[in-house]
Amino acid sequence: MTRDPRPGSAVDGRWLLALALVAAALFAAGALLQHHGLRLASKPWPVVLLGVWVWRAAPADPYRRMLLAGLACSLVGDMLLEASPRGLFLYGLVSFLVAHVFYVLAYVTDTRALAPLRAVAAYAYGATLLALLLRGLGPMTVPVAVYTAVICTMVWRAAARLGHPERRSAHLALLGAVTFTVSDSLIAVGRFGGHLVGEPLRTSTAWRLAIMTTYWLGQWAIAASAVARHRRGQITH
Repeated sequence: MTRDPRPGSAVDGRWLLALALVAAALFAAGALLQHHGLRLASKPWPVVLLGVWVWRAAPADPYRRMLLAGLACSLVGDMLLEASPRGLFLYGLVSFLVAHVFYVLAYVTDTRALAPLRAVAAYAYGATLLALLLRGLGPMTVPVAVYTAVICTMVWRAAARLGHPERRSAHLALLGAVTFTVSDSLIAVGRFGGHLVGEPLRTSTAWRLAIMTTYWLGQWAIAASAVARHRRGQITH
């Protein structure tokens, strides 16, 4: 039998996640109705609420601090890309790049094992994606290549945690890293992959919602990896 040392945290977490789902649904409605104001007003709240959940439910350690910093940078990137998807794209890219650096630092606090085969798999995916997009990147080749290297590093370091004593946290972190990468890959194909996917699909509401669904799922799993570490502080008897 286990007893949570922070009574009420599970209930608070359920409410916060429910509110995050409501905000995500409002964003989806805004996308379907092509209502920019509704999208702009609802988009930040899922990440804000995930941050509150991590702050309340995860142990106060370097892992939590790094994840909260990553969520904050993601929030900035969210708003930049929603305010002006084209004009502020590079600034949004930098914000998310810094977020991924913080996630990498969080994972490194648990293990510095090299896990070379997992690194090869992560970077091979990034190299393949870059090769496919190269024709459409133009002057964005270097920024996108740097970003891809960083997000592949995040996947590698998340995968390196597999086998860590906190198995649930490790699996959630990897799920989050992979799903976040899928979201970013959809963004990259949508922006630079005109030679790969037709414009009607790349600019469709369904594509946009696929990006946001995988993005929020990734952020949830990364946040949950911090909350799962709370189990180490449970009292068992």
